[in-house]
Amino acid sequence: MVRRHRLRPGLLSLLLCASPALAQWEEPEPPSEPAPEARAQEELPLDGESDVHSQVASFAITRLRDSPAVVTSLTAEEIRDSGARDLMDVLLQVPGFFFGVDTQGTVGPGFRGLWGYEGKVLLVVDGKELNEQLYSTMQLGNELPVELIERIEVVRGPGSVIYGGNAELAVINVITRGVQGSSDLMVSGTYGQLESVNGRRSLTLSGRKVFESAPGLSVFASASLGQGQRSDGRFEDFFGNTAQLGGNTKLDPTTVQAGVGYRDLQLSVLYQRFATSAIVAFDEVLDAPAATDFESFHAELSNRFRPSERLEIIPRFNLTLAEPFRDTDQGSEFYYEKRVMRLRGRTMARWAALDYLQLTGGVDVASDQGRLEGPADVGLQTAFGADGATSVSYLNVAGFVEAFSENPIATVVAGARYENHSAFGSSFVPRLVLLRAFGPFSGKALFSRAFRAPGIENISLGADVKPERTTVYELEGTLRLGEGHALSANAFDVGVSDPIIYSYDAVTNEEAYRNLGRLGSRGVELDYHLKGSWGRVALSYSFYAPSGRNDVADYQVPGHSNAFTGMPTHKASLSGSLKLKPWLSVNPTAVLVGRRFAVDVPDDQGRSAVEELPTQLLLNLYVRARDVLTPGLEVGAGVYNILGTNFRIAQPYNGGHAPLPVFSREFLVRLSYLFDPALSEP
Repeated sequence: MVRRHRLRPGLLSLLLCASPALAQWEEPEPPSEPAPEARAQEELPLDGESDVHSQVASFAITRLRDSPAVVTSLTAEEIRDSGARDLMDVLLQVPGFFFGVDTQGTVGPGFRGLWGYEGKVLLVVDGKELNEQLYSTMQLGNELPVELIERIEVVRGPGSVIYGGNAELAVINVITRGVQGSSDLMVSGTYGQLESVNGRRSLTLSGRKVFESAPGLSVFASASLGQGQRSDGRFEDFFGNTAQLGGNTKLDPTTVQAGVGYRDLQLSVLYQRFATSAIVAFDEVLDAPAATDFESFHAELSNRFRPSERLEIIPRFNLTLAEPFRDTDQGSEFYYEKRVMRLRGRTMARWAALDYLQLTGGVDVASDQGRLEGPADVGLQTAFGADGATSVSYLNVAGFVEAFSENPIATVVAGARYENHSAFGSSFVPRLVLLRAFGPFSGKALFSRAFRAPGIENISLGADVKPERTTVYELEGTLRLGEGHALSANAFDVGVSDPIIYSYDAVTNEEAYRNLGRLGSRGVELDYHLKGSWGRVALSYSFYAPSGRNDVADYQVPGHSNAFTGMPTHKASLSGSLKLKPWLSVNPTAVLVGRRFAVDVPDDQGRSAVEELPTQLLLNLYVRARDVLTPGLEVGAGVYNILGTNFRIAQPYNGGHAPLPVFSREFLVRLSYLFDPALSEP
């Protein structure tokens, strides 16, 4: 029999019961609960979050609705029902998010009107930060196998106190099938067809094994291979040249995960290779598509020690190896071959000092190294810095603290992070959050400072570049109208000082990163959810407007002071799931995106051509059938962009890249089979 300590009320109880791993103090029982998808169908309450605990927005483990941030959470069921193909489909449903195109065919996120591709929005997968270390970017589009995702938590606001210098505007936290759960085996295949070429194809295999003979021991592994195309639309650059994207914009991901856990000791690895191609590299159509690869390996070792009933210590060690934006052809004008390595160690201590007070503190040390894998001054490859170095190394040391106090007046969360980087010095960011519930109404008031730390290439190409600083004020109110029925509204004000801006001098052929001016946006976001035995409906709306001092010309739209380049001022989304039968659902999704503007580089007279992209509607329909013929077999089919909208995204600064077609009409079929011995037992 497993012995358990008696749990005390308040924060300590929440700390210990947040997950099976935390609640088990001695010999853990082997997990015997149903698989995650089955749990989502059978056990979660209709409000979808009463029993969900999270640590995405705080060092403390809280109920998701009590997170000290504005958080959107999507369960595996909601993601499967919507037929989402990748993170872009998911983020379209999240208030504030949109996308922009950048050089070499890459697509990244914008948030609340601000371009977030380089180091402003952080992507975390199972605790591993996936933003690459050269430019701090993240790549979107057919990037992760959605079949493996169990939950996505999006912090719609700054996360630097928790995560550091790549979480200035928002955090996307992805939780996949891992070591937790029961023994099972899952296989999934997807086939999508665009009107003129294959859309996407994938095969995913995942398995977990819990060893009953060795309580607390479990292993997992997964592998996914995929192929895809960004679009089959026709692209036209600002010079009038055109190209067909079908067959010229590949998005081919390979993802491998593995891990082993024994009680609180866990080791996990993630390998990713994202092979892409683009028919436009910077501003002009190419004669042939240029290939760019993103390859990375992530490993994490973590443990948990409990010296006393009220204290736990959690050390984590991470290794990251990556080669982003890689083109190994030295005869190519886009040749680029640099390798980066990050070694990172973090230790956090949580102390439930009182039943109503939890204190957290810790240290975070990271060593970044970059080196050339080939010659400098060939293609796009440059040396590190003006002195022609072939390698660089930097050290970043951080300390953080947080106090989380529940009391009858209000829940108070106060925290701060201090970092010192060997190249650009120190950063200090505080945060204060107040939470209060009044019956069915709950409110949050948030003040946060955040920063975006320069990446290795930002430093190498920088003119004394330093972190940009952000100050954010947020208010959120949530009214729960009944079981599974809630309306949330929030208002925000974001101000960015000394943003890191890329510049290129066509005369000297030199590129540089500089801190220039100030940016700001303010607006409102609405989120409505209704859930019942019949299904669910989710409706969201987001609005932003430039605020305060906005004097960065690269992000301004001539003649339209109320908009940032490339980003829509308005966005509304509606998603639903109607259960026709207990095993059959119909799931429409509609996203209305307001007008946005594409801006060309200024001409000799300093004038820029502006193209207006009109308000457009994306309409998808997905049908999902579970337990078809046999338990565990699922069949899904959907059509995306039913209306055939010529949907394009712009470059969110005046870099000369014309709007890129995305979200072409696609027909998709998905088959998956989950074998869970626990569910098949009588």
